[in-house]
Formats: sequence, structure tokens, C-alpha cells
Amino acid sequence: MTVTIPDDRIGDIQVSEHDALVDIAIGLYKREQVSLGRAAEIANMSSPAFLDQLGRRKIPINYGVDDLRQDLSSLGGAR
Repeated sequence: MTVTIPDDRIGDIQVSEHDALVDIAIGLYKREQVSLGRAAEIANMSSPAFLDQLGRRKIPINYGVDDLRQDLSSLGGAR
């Protein structure tokens, strides 16, 4: 995919390709359109590095009560 933003819309803002990819990945993740792993891939980062970016920006991870229950259930069956 190629995204072109006209100069008159971006003005004098300097954004590297990497920063733009991270911003796009975070936006998709926040809207729950992609998983954390997929967002990290889009940003060309490891999952821990992507989690670090979320933490630096104070963005909560998408992990709800149902996720916790599923994880606890999986751990219970692993005994």
C-alpha cells in the first residue's frame, strides 16, 4: 500500500517512515482492527518493542476480562 499525503496538508511536519508506520499501527490497534502481534508487524517492530511504544504513549493494551478468563482457563488445564 502506498499512502501519499499532499505537502499542503502535512505542512512543515517532519515524520520519518518508521514513525508513520508506528502511528498507523497504533491507530489500527487502538480501534481493535488488528492484534498486538499484527500491529507490531505493521510497525516493523518486535511485540515487546511495540508494547514499549504503547506504554510510552500511555495507551492501554486491549486485554479485557474475557481475555483474562481464557488465559486463566488455559493455565488451569496446563497442570
